[in-house]
Amino acid sequence: MSERARPATLDDLKQVLAALHAEHADYLLIGGYALIAHGFARATVDIDLLVPARREAAAPIRRALLVLPDKAAAAVAPEWFEEGEGIRVADDVVVDLVFRTCGETYDSLRPFEEVFEIDGVPVRTVNLEGLLRTKQSARGQDVTDRMAIERALAAARSEKDRK
Repeated sequence: MSERARPATLDDLKQVLAALHAEHADYLLIGGYALIAHGFARATVDIDLLVPARREAAAPIRRALLVLPDKAAAAVAPEWFEEGEGIRVADDVVVDLVFRTCGETYDSLRPFEEVFEIDGVPVRTVNLEGLLRTKQSARGQDVTDRMAIERALAAARSEKDRK
């Protein structure tokens, strides 16, 4: 993380997502901001994007992230999209480009995709079932998130059963 990096705000998120939309980039918002988008109170400091682990996915994502002031995305190389678990773009805010999380990939979570808007900005994310799949680790925050998601899914099922 750069010395200057600060926690991402909702305005930062909207700026990044609007740029990704304009570039027709493939991504799914996951992590803390995805939980917030689903109505959960959750502190977060970065923007987590699940992206395809394919070289051809790099160009539109890189162009979109150049909206950030430090232009850190300029250093992102297309071949990096075929290596490792992800790429951390440490700009004024941090954007984590994730290729795999808890065994899930962009392609495996596409069936769970949801699109909605925040202040007119399209947000591509996954439904609660998809988010639950990204929280299957022993990491403390994931355990807490998983419990909240499981309660929400149980409440939704219970509501559906009552109808």
